[in-house]
Amino acid sequence: MSEPPASVSADGFESWNDAVRRAENGEVVAVIAHGRHVADVVPSGQLERLRETIEVLSDPDAVQALADTEPVVIGIEAMRALIADRIAREAR
Repeated sequence: MSEPPASVSADGFESWNDAVRRAENGEVVAVIAHGRHVADVVPSGQLERLRETIEVLSDPDAVQALADTEPVVIGIEAMRALIADRIAREAR
């Protein structure tokens, strides 16, 4: 992220509408409660991508396979294939 996220107060209901609207537009919105950053509202697509990344990075074999490859940009389909492979191995 190049610029800091917008923020909303957990105390104001109207600000939640703004947070949802911003998330719908692809923004990450920081949630502030009692002066502290306690959570983030993120677009659901971004959250799913983060979960997929965590899934891959939690698999030492997948991480090693990525480290052993030539430096290339890995697209979402390649990441999904790695996840599917991991799930298939776990099912055995």
